[in-house]
Amino acid sequence: MKRVSTGIKGLDEILGGGFPFPSVILVAGEPGAGKTTFVLQSLFHGARQGEKCIYITGISEPVDQIQAMMSNYSFYDPELVKQGTIKFLDIGEVIFAEGPSTALDLVTNVALKEDVARIAIDPITTISYAYSDEKLYRKFLHDFFVTLKSLELLTLLTAEFSPELITQPESFMVDGVIFMYLQNIENPLIYKPGIQIRKMRSVEHTKDILRLGFTKEGIRIL
Repeated sequence: MKRVSTGIKGLDEILGGGFPFPSVILVAGEPGAGKTTFVLQSLFHGARQGEKCIYITGISEPVDQIQAMMSNYSFYDPELVKQGTIKFLDIGEVIFAEGPSTALDLVTNVALKEDVARIAIDPITTISYAYSDEKLYRKFLHDFFVTLKSLELLTLLTAEFSPELITQPESFMVDGVIFMYLQNIENPLIYKPGIQIRKMRSVEHTKDILRLGFTKEGIRIL
């Protein structure tokens, strides 16, 4: 099985070499857990290796605000953005004006045109708001994930939900689920970040909740 480095210090070792490739990986968690930092750190890592990468957002923070926040980390390299090795794309208006299927076509066309190796969609749960029928949403996800994997991509998705909602349809349909926590088990007034690999197909891994550190260089597993 081909692997690609995650770009998260300590995670490659836990996964026995990195993410399976191609694959669709869900990074889920509550607000403030570090999901956006996780996926962008992985994209910039790939871009430094010469991979073409795209960060796609739906209805979330504006792209310029996301870039400004990420510039506080040393992994953020504005030269890679200027060169076009990593691009930022907002598809929020397309989703609600023309529908998720059109958004899927847009992502597919960009990936083919740019010969992209890594894509992050932050968050995928935005698309669910366009569907009133869960069956139609599951059908969309199935078609979307099959299309992305056929393009030989590493796709990182973020999703906004708590541990109790890990049974959302996205969790069942992806190749891997990584959950990011903010825990207060030691002190009810102090929240500490953690990470758990809930699922990773064809990879032997621990399912313990591991401590996370946020440093100037980015996220690392302690």
